[in-house]
Amino acid sequence: MSLLKLLPLAFVLWLGAATGPATARTLNGDFAFPDGDIALYEGDECELTKKPLRTGICRKATECPLSAGRNAVHCEIGVRDAVVCCPTAGGTGVSANRFTSIAKQECDAFLSRSSDLTVYLSVNRKEASLGEFPFMASINFEGDDVGEIGCGAALISKRFLVTAAHCFGSFKPVSVTLGTIRKDDPEANVYRVKEVHIHENYKRRQNDLALLELDTDVAEDPYIGPICLNSEMEIDSSTNLTVMGWGRDGNGAWTNRLYKGIVRMVNEDLCKEKYNEARLTVQLNEKILCALGEKSAVSNEYTDACEGDSGGPLIMTVRGKFYLVGVISFGTSCGGTIPGIYSQISQHIDWIERKVWGGQ
Repeated sequence: MSLLKLLPLAFVLWLGAATGPATARTLNGDFAFPDGDIALYEGDECELTKKPLRTGICRKATECPLSAGRNAVHCEIGVRDAVVCCPTAGGTGVSANRFTSIAKQECDAFLSRSSDLTVYLSVNRKEASLGEFPFMASINFEGDDVGEIGCGAALISKRFLVTAAHCFGSFKPVSVTLGTIRKDDPEANVYRVKEVHIHENYKRRQNDLALLELDTDVAEDPYIGPICLNSEMEIDSSTNLTVMGWGRDGNGAWTNRLYKGIVRMVNEDLCKEKYNEARLTVQLNEKILCALGEKSAVSNEYTDACEGDSGGPLIMTVRGKFYLVGVISFGTSCGGTIPGIYSQISQHIDWIERKVWGGQ
């Protein structure tokens, strides 16, 4: 019996769950909400106090005994079970020092300019909305007139995007498309690629990162904006992470619209176990993150990424803002029980800063 091959996931979102339209949430009563009256959802990071900074994870109140009382910080109500900001182990949640100085300065600048771009994830939706992910880009390759070479990227500064190194083995990127959720959008913004910076230590599935340098700065646009880099985000298997892309659909056809899905981190031991069961060898370390979504009761498939989405972002929200956690790297098949593999951004901050901002 032939073994499955590890796909350098040029990866497509496999969104197994069939869902209905998002419903409005009504916020009633005398409750305290996270900073800025932002309604967060179960699995999101949340803020308990400002001074000192203490954060937690949004969980059902019935699963968080420490939240008992009228002064609990609520993430979401108007649902069957109240969702509250539950302290994480140690009570510190997200580290206040999660950025190195350059990344933090750039992130603060992004957020000060793009507060109008703040949006909130809707866990069960399939298609992304225009402007929902202003950092998301598709890469256009030389000779690919019909868009069948699938790779995504995330804008992290006015001139640089981060993506996967394996996207460029045999193909030359010529431009990136920003500010749209449709690949055939005639009004999308297209920027020429000046240079590709492959990670110096990239080797097969290790350090699978690359930076695309554009030949001009990205112009101000209501639907385009960089994403902040995560450095030391404390995430666990209960944290909602969002993956997105324009890859193939469940029938193997290329999608024209941007799709998204919710996945959660899988611990290293379980990830290794799943790959071993498939008789596949994968070298896991602190630079790699495993993630997989929930199983659909309708299709019995798991939310996952698949062929066509390589290089796309894995993100999370902290107090209503987006942070880049990982970059889609590889996996086996779409919608199965084996987690996808992502390059972890927090372990490559120094390299990114040096290339993008010159290590100032």
